[in-house]
Amino acid sequence: MAPRGFPRRAREGMREEECGRWRRAAFSGVRGKEYGMEVAMQEFSLRSANVAIDVFGIVICLILAGHHMRSLKKYRRERLWLIAMLLCNVGMMLGDLTDWLFNGVRGAAAEWIAPVGMSVFYAFSGVLLLSLAGYLLAFIQIRTKTIELLWRFALVLSLLQVLFSLLSLPFGLYFHHTPDNVYVRGPLFALSQGIPILLFAVNAAFLYLGRRRLGVRLGVFLASYIILPVAAQILQTLFYGGAYLSMANTIALLLVNISVQRELEQAAEAVERELHDLQFDIMLSQIKPHFLYNSLTVIRQLCDIDPAQAKRSLLDFSRFLRANMNSLNAKRPIPFARELEHARSYLNLEQQRFGDKLRVVYEIESDGFCLPTLTLQPLVENAVRHGIRRREEGGTVRIRSEERKDGFLVTVSDDGIGIEAARLPERSGIGIENVRRRLELQCGGALRVSSSAAGAQVCLWIPRGAEELRNGE
Repeated sequence: MAPRGFPRRAREGMREEECGRWRRAAFSGVRGKEYGMEVAMQEFSLRSANVAIDVFGIVICLILAGHHMRSLKKYRRERLWLIAMLLCNVGMMLGDLTDWLFNGVRGAAAEWIAPVGMSVFYAFSGVLLLSLAGYLLAFIQIRTKTIELLWRFALVLSLLQVLFSLLSLPFGLYFHHTPDNVYVRGPLFALSQGIPILLFAVNAAFLYLGRRRLGVRLGVFLASYIILPVAAQILQTLFYGGAYLSMANTIALLLVNISVQRELEQAAEAVERELHDLQFDIMLSQIKPHFLYNSLTVIRQLCDIDPAQAKRSLLDFSRFLRANMNSLNAKRPIPFARELEHARSYLNLEQQRFGDKLRVVYEIESDGFCLPTLTLQPLVENAVRHGIRRREEGGTVRIRSEERKDGFLVTVSDDGIGIEAARLPERSGIGIENVRRRLELQCGGALRVSSSAAGAQVCLWIPRGAEELRNGE
């Protein structure tokens, strides 16, 4: 940040007595008065222009931040980081604004506001670039040791920038103000510029590491928030007189909002449409006429021989249908316990039909997580239809859930006839692929099908916190 104040040479760090000689020379005689008035008018115009730029930037950033605060449910983490960037830029411009308004102005209030404003400006510069780092990481969604180290390095740099900015008020590290309330660079001014440069380098590294995930178009727009402020900082250092950095930050944030956020919203709408189609397809696939007829036939027979069991089966049947219909409106992952209840209703109906030939074992060690609706039941149905029913003596379906260090594992296995390697894709079927795709889109999870002579096994992997990342829970 270049020093400012009414006398230009004072802004450039000259001693106070030299500034006094400059003032006397400038305002002595007719030509000196004319020259002084010309300089004053230029200074007034410069201040007015830069104040207007800062005010414009503050208004734009507040409007954008308010817009994103109203729609935090979609892509919540990215939006939170973007809001932080917008508010940090507001903080920087408020600090810059106080400098243009009060630097060189005498009075108790002005002499307090000017240094506090500059401290705020420097402090928010570090937090802004840390928010940019968080914004980039929310996009690339990659966690490696290198990225973790870079993030910690960025966090330390940001904290140092805030610390030295605050310490500059009593100790004049980055800057201090003369008795005339004129800003002058401090002994650690170079550090105030070096820390942001290092933070820009860290963000550039994040862009490079996530280039394949971002793509060319998205990467270019995100890179604008590195290129434009760096260019502005160079200009402001070489050519003093304009609020280049404030202007560059505002333009870069506008580009990010107009281009990147619009692209994200379009992608989110496409994903939402695909999820709706997938849920509709899987719901229709679960309402099979033969299953409905067989279930109703079993319930009718139970009404004659065991009315109490018929009531329980009718309740399972109604729960099964209700869960299928509710899946159409489920836009977010649901608790595992609810999905397990749906699968249990289906298995209860099938057990009434097949009797002792169908055995079910539940090994539920953890249910404190969410997964897409109609995820577990299709896997259970697959195990019954393709594994147990084709075995004359029947078999056992086993449902297991467990918590791991970085996520949750759900396993559906059977001791049926197994799957030959050549028929594995056939056994997987459209339903399994539907589950796999929705698991990826909504939770960032994975599905794996395996088989041996002892039966088949399907594993669902749900990363810890993934459903919160995608759905803003």
